[in-house]
Amino acid sequence: MEMFNRKELDKRIGPLKKNKKLYDLEAVEGYMIRKASERGIEYSYDVMAEEMPYFKTLGYTEFATCFYIQPLNVKLRNEQMLDAYADNVKNVKDWASYFVGNIVNKQANKYQDRKEAFDKHPAKDFLVVLPGSNKVKTNVCLNRMKNISNSHGSNVNFKPHPITTHQIIGELKDFFGEDNILPRDVDMYYYMQKAKHVYTTHISESAIYAAMLGKTISPIDVWNNIRMGSFYCINNHLFTNQHHIKDWVNKTFSSPKSGIINPAVDDNWKEKVDKYFDYICEKREVYKNWFIDSRKPKDKK
Repeated sequence: MEMFNRKELDKRIGPLKKNKKLYDLEAVEGYMIRKASERGIEYSYDVMAEEMPYFKTLGYTEFATCFYIQPLNVKLRNEQMLDAYADNVKNVKDWASYFVGNIVNKQANKYQDRKEAFDKHPAKDFLVVLPGSNKVKTNVCLNRMKNISNSHGSNVNFKPHPITTHQIIGELKDFFGEDNILPRDVDMYYYMQKAKHVYTTHISESAIYAAMLGKTISPIDVWNNIRMGSFYCINNHLFTNQHHIKDWVNKTFSSPKSGIINPAVDDNWKEKVDKYFDYICEKREVYKNWFIDSRKPKDKK
């Protein structure tokens, strides 16, 4: 179980501590691992890779204080969300209010001890939410960032990810001006609530929070890398369906086919996990022996 393994967390996030609310998902992780083992399916925390449609591995991670399961195949990941929205769910939950409640109750930040330096760094109409140092240069389009900066001038804040090196912070200040770069440890959701327009990526859960707040959201990704983003199959719908996005989220996330599990929202989260495995394994079985991969397996990253 890697989601809450201290050694694993030290490698991934260093001295940062996860939001205590995320620990409600520890039981879900254990149950999901047991179900995957029973089906003979491998599992891996917080990775993205491209396997055959008859996939070997289910990936899982946290998403906006929810537990998110998805196969390591982009075709099935996309179909998963389409099937969930089309599902005939009788009891549609109010997921939108749940996400807004996280912000209001200061439970949206993934990490603890976010600071409130609001007087020193005033809110602005436009907010750019950046990924961590390992992703900011590969997943974010610099030309897009420059265009945003030129369009909004001093009326835009750039929010670095909590896991951002001093070198990257310095480069951001050189590019976009020191007064436009927020501290990496400040509470980003304060600025999101004040903004009119939020720019973010397909690998950030900030997209769903901004959308649920009714903000205009726009992507800043490099196009060639977009489909392999951790949350692409969710955020793609958030960016393109803004006119009815709360309805989409409520209906989609209420379906077991979405792979979204949350004990705080779901009436019976174990049953939802069981139904997800029934669904995704049935889809997987269709592709058995369709494609034969003779390549030597590579390490997942």
